[in-house]
Amino acid sequence: MRRRAWNAREGLRRLGSKVSVQGEANVLDLGKARLHGAQIEIRGNRNLIRVHPTCKLVNVSFRLIGDDLRVELGERVEFSRWGHFLLMGQDAEIRLGEHTTVESARFIAHSGTVLAVGPDCMFAYDVEVRTSDEHSILDATSRERINLDKSVRIGDHVWLGARSVVLKGVQVGDNSIIATGSIVSRDVGSGVVAGGIPAREIRDGVTWDRRRL
Repeated sequence: MRRRAWNAREGLRRLGSKVSVQGEANVLDLGKARLHGAQIEIRGNRNLIRVHPTCKLVNVSFRLIGDDLRVELGERVEFSRWGHFLLMGQDAEIRLGEHTTVESARFIAHSGTVLAVGPDCMFAYDVEVRTSDEHSILDATSRERINLDKSVRIGDHVWLGARSVVLKGVQVGDNSIIATGSIVSRDVGSGVVAGGIPAREIRDGVTWDRRRL
């Protein structure tokens, strides 16, 4: 594994990328993926970044701070502007399904959560998906945290419009569309258009196509 990680880092440097890894049993499984301007920072143990060889990533950063954190990008995932992956704590995971395309987006996952995106999804620019509020909200009496981290699932063939945000604990059904500027704080069904703050379903019985028909 050391040899594989070292070779991957050397290849990234040739493409103007930066890699910093500290800890034990960390794996960069990048194969022949095209990563231009990538930044990779790992601080911890047993962390994994696995990128399918057919991926094309422009200005994408990976920051894994903790142990047993995982990022996996499926076949032909593409980022055309920029992307940011942040995983912190223990045992968190981010997965993007095959043929998913992203103009620019942030993906954030914290301890014990999974952020899963299905195949053939389309992200416009400045989209954010997160499993955590990052900071704590406490009950004033008990001092217990009440805004617990929760996993997120975005289904197959979902279109997320520009500047949309998907918050912790949300599930978005297959073939749905999230309108520009929406904040999704509750589940969205399959085959619907959802929009607003907070987002609500405004039309059902739909699907979408990447082509302008």
